[in-house]
Amino acid sequence: MYSLNIRLLAKEDIQEIVDYYDEKVPTVTDKFLTALFSDIELLKKNPLLFEKKYRDTRVRFMKHFPFGVHYRLVNNKVEILAVLHTSRNPKIWEER
Repeated sequence: MYSLNIRLLAKEDIQEIVDYYDEKVPTVTDKFLTALFSDIELLKKNPLLFEKKYRDTRVRFMKHFPFGVHYRLVNNKVEILAVLHTSRNPKIWEER
């Protein structure tokens, strides 16, 4: 299993999503977090499962939520760069 690093801005992305769901549909928040943690565990076990989308960045699109987990593999460590809504420009994380 690979180690994990979640960048501060990705943590902020996650918090914004949680805040939105808490405000709009509170019953969905736990489902979102469960799905996200499950996807993160999958990335830690097999980060090469998903293809590169741009340069060295890979994206795991969540199954039941409109978000992509943008990450890269650096020195045997999975680094999560962003968790972005699929309608947003995926290159946003490059500007961070």
